[in-house]
Amino acid sequence: MAGFLVLWGGAHALNSDPGRRHWLATSDGPLPLVAGLGVVAMNVAPFAVMFAAAPVYLWLSLGWRRPARLDIAGGAFVARPAHGVVVAGGAAALGFLLLSIPVRVARAADGLTPIVLMSLATCLLCCAWVAVCVAALVRDGGRIELHPGGLRSIGALSETFVPWEAVAAGPLRGMNWMATILGVNRPDLVRRRGLALRSRRAAVLATNLSAVDGRFLAGAVTYYVANPAERAAIGTPAGYRRLVAAISGPRS
Repeated sequence: MAGFLVLWGGAHALNSDPGRRHWLATSDGPLPLVAGLGVVAMNVAPFAVMFAAAPVYLWLSLGWRRPARLDIAGGAFVARPAHGVVVAGGAAALGFLLLSIPVRVARAADGLTPIVLMSLATCLLCCAWVAVCVAALVRDGGRIELHPGGLRSIGALSETFVPWEAVAAGPLRGMNWMATILGVNRPDLVRRRGLALRSRRAAVLATNLSAVDGRFLAGAVTYYVANPAERAAIGTPAGYRRLVAAISGPRS
């Protein structure tokens, strides 16, 4: 990725200067050919990245039937992060950013017009989105753990732990296209770090970044809220078998 960005930047510098473009058109030898291929790649590669990644991101977010399965690890039931969602979303934004920078630079010569300001704002949003995606990959964003003592959810920029005693009773509506909101009745017990939702009556489960079906995970949370005696078996094969037998939901 770093090498691609260096080549793209060099090709953009070559393509943006009229003198260099004239040299490219009139010079002989292999160097102009290589430089010309770089200019072509500068214009084609961002299109390819964006139009390949965007449909994948939409399908993973909206159409992918995620498995109804939790892993058993470290004395907990674990919903693994969906790294593919993060990579596709970040790649689509990066492609759009690389594609639009030359246009932004050209328009900037006209001064700070409303169109230029809107273009710069779009670039900043794309940069922020790519940064969030990188943070999600580094932090394992989308990992959700069910422990005997409560729930731990890792988001792109936050981490939340909700003890079972703090989870509000009642059915939980799990989703994957966006984060799931968990009702809280004891906000004093909830621990948050990072840029987490600070509502006293709700906490966020990062099911949009998780590789587990949101409805299955919601059923598991509802089950342990309603059956406190079963929480001690969280993280054990026997406890997982009872959980799967007790809850309904789509199967992978």
